Amino acid sequence: MKFTEHGLFEVKTEGKLLLVNAIGPFNEELLIKYENALESCIQSLEAAPWNQIITLHQLSLFTPEAEKILTKTLINRSSRGLSACAVVFKNVEAESLVEAQMSRCYKNAKVTHSFSSSIDEAKKWLNSPIPK
Repeated sequence: MKFTEHGLFEVKTEGKLLLVNAIGPFNEELLIKYENALESCIQSLEAAPWNQIITLHQLSLFTPEAEKILTKTLINRSSRGLSACAVVFKNVEAESLVEAQMSRCYKNAKVTHSFSSSIDEAKKWLNSPIPK
């Protein structure tokens, strides 16, 4: 059954950073659109290692199907130069659940990640020596 997209996102690049701003919850239909939107950004970044900051808002949980797609896109991004990802929580509901779900995706994709409460904190972490 086909559903309407749930969630919103914006993607852009800033130097060697992929920046994502997203409002959840997220379903499979939105993640397919997200995967396609990432492609042009990744093409401009993949010549050298790069990092990502994703800022999440509201109830940023993923349906099981969307979680599988997110993990798949993380594996793809990693194979194309993604070094690490910082996740920033801005007024996120059920923060511990969102963190657990995101951690599972990053762990399964073998992508180094951290969680923070500000973009400045996320940039500081990404600019420090990051353990693999």
